[in-house]
Amino acid sequence: MFTLYHSNQLDLLKELLVNHIRQAPLAHPFEQEQILVQSPGMAQWLKLELAKAFGIAANLEFPLPASFIWEMFTQVLADVPRQSPYNKGSMSWQLMTILPALLERPAFAPLAAYLGSGGGEDPGQDPAQAPEQVRLWQLCQKVADLFDQYLVYRPDWIARWEEGEGLVGTASQELAGVSGQDWQPELWRELVARTLTLSPSGYHRANLYEEFIHELQKSAQLPGKLPRRVFVFGISALPPRYVEALLALGSREDVEVHLFVTNPCRYYWGDLLDRKTLARLENKLKPGTDIESLQGPANPLLASMGKLGRDYLHQLMELEVPQIEAFVEIDDLDDNGNARLLRAVQKDVLDLASRGEGQFSLDGSHHKSPVDPQDGSLQIHACHGPMRELEVLHDQLLALFEQDSTLSPKDVVVMMPDVNSYGPYIQAVFGARGQIPFAVSDRAASQESPLLQSFLALLRLPNARLGAGELLAILEVPAVLRRFELDDDEFNQLRVWVQETGIRWGLDDAYPERFDLPRLSGNSWLFGLRRMLLGFAMGDGEPVAGILPYADIEGQQGLALGKLAWFVDSLAEFLPRLQREHSLPAWSACLNELLERFYLADEEEERLLQLIRSQLVEWRGALAEARFERPSRRIWCRTTLAACWESSAPASVSSPVRSTSVP
Repeated sequence: MFTLYHSNQLDLLKELLVNHIRQAPLAHPFEQEQILVQSPGMAQWLKLELAKAFGIAANLEFPLPASFIWEMFTQVLADVPRQSPYNKGSMSWQLMTILPALLERPAFAPLAAYLGSGGGEDPGQDPAQAPEQVRLWQLCQKVADLFDQYLVYRPDWIARWEEGEGLVGTASQELAGVSGQDWQPELWRELVARTLTLSPSGYHRANLYEEFIHELQKSAQLPGKLPRRVFVFGISALPPRYVEALLALGSREDVEVHLFVTNPCRYYWGDLLDRKTLARLENKLKPGTDIESLQGPANPLLASMGKLGRDYLHQLMELEVPQIEAFVEIDDLDDNGNARLLRAVQKDVLDLASRGEGQFSLDGSHHKSPVDPQDGSLQIHACHGPMRELEVLHDQLLALFEQDSTLSPKDVVVMMPDVNSYGPYIQAVFGARGQIPFAVSDRAASQESPLLQSFLALLRLPNARLGAGELLAILEVPAVLRRFELDDDEFNQLRVWVQETGIRWGLDDAYPERFDLPRLSGNSWLFGLRRMLLGFAMGDGEPVAGILPYADIEGQQGLALGKLAWFVDSLAEFLPRLQREHSLPAWSACLNELLERFYLADEEEERLLQLIRSQLVEWRGALAEARFERPSRRIWCRTTLAACWESSAPASVSSPVRSTSVP
């Protein structure tokens, strides 16, 4: 059974889901409820709401749609691997192996020009001056992401390419109109050929759907077990193939599929056109055709900003399934008969109306709805920068909490285009003032954690100037201080010594030569350490071998000096290793040694170190699966790890004011 639910309120859809679970619990107590969600944030919110409704939330699984669909493939079809060899990660590694050998072909000329001659594989080139391997990896990631989208949204293209067709004369006419894209079919065929040598099943998402749907419809007995019930909740749009798979799953008598759709309008708006589209069509219509007759009443806001939802709704309306509508009426007037701004906008969208349309007049304002001057339900603040935006937000939230005693920080969600770019400003405003508790969600792990940032900084050091501020910033990380047995007072003393001994940059006096600069005559780390050690050993005195002793270190302070020397000596030991090329297993061993040498984590930080170690293990597993054996450079390893941590966010907790990215 497949049932479709429409509502303009997410809370009401949540209540429908809760009531369905309450009234019809699963027969087996250990069977998991399957609830498909769009993001981990939605899963966390839904867990809290279910816990609030039932007193506890347990035995629930919140898979993402893609992983759930693939899991169903493995349950319905035989010989489908547990992990697709055509996921983005696997395809990226495969492309890293096969793409350099294809750059001599005429169709690949645009890629060869982008990567440079030979794809950056000149072994005699200085690794510090050869970013081509990084460029190749970034290109392979982009191509893998493109192919992944084709598998979902353009399976017909994939099928024709595998049959040997190119861009011209196939269904991919829109791609054929773009110059320099002839390499795509060839590269896909090469990717399939190599993948088949490693995974002989040959299954990917584009060629599985038809067989999956056919097997569900004709077979009573399946190789695996299907879930008794599936909820799809809080997903703004699904690819057509995903909807077809869920519909086929719901067509079986022993499976229920409940699809909850947040729909802002009670009427059909799947054919709604915005003004820009109407203007573009005007020149193509038969003379005399009234452009306004192409559609009935329309809400301009919904037409211009609801295109994704419009296409999704049109797709769902073609399904012949039971549909339940649970729209909530919106009262847009206050006690004095004035329109409340936000409610008025919501009501117009709900009723597919445009307030005041056809009544506009320059001579009067009768077409406008009266608004209470004190109405603050919808506000626009023009700010000169992100910092000012956060300051205004902070002041507005304080005013709201003062006006409404029932409002608490946990009821507030702040959304922004890129939470990573706003992170420092959030800390500077909300963290410094400390008046409103807050938490930041959807932030990349590398942005959230100073420890991860310091690890990436260590990997950058072979190409860095080794400035005093750079190394002190690494040393200041608590896990690094703990490893070198330094406390905060000792670190602050070391900072003073570094400044007063004139340490500026460079490991030693010869270090600038790697940047084609003349040698230093002082101001390097080793020069400064010699001054400190001479001063500790001799006190104040004449220069020795051209080095003036720094005499302000005495007694027990020598312990802190020894720890600083220990830190610099560890850096000097690892720098040559980080500059050389290694195989990926050797890189994994080197980076694990780096973790052991520089970090001593507490209970909270151990989770972050485990994130690094687990990423290295996954890295080695993926490389072994793809049989990628080429030696690699440190800059590529750092870029790869940074990309992994940029796409991963640390686990979030139930928070007060929550800041998140706009989905």
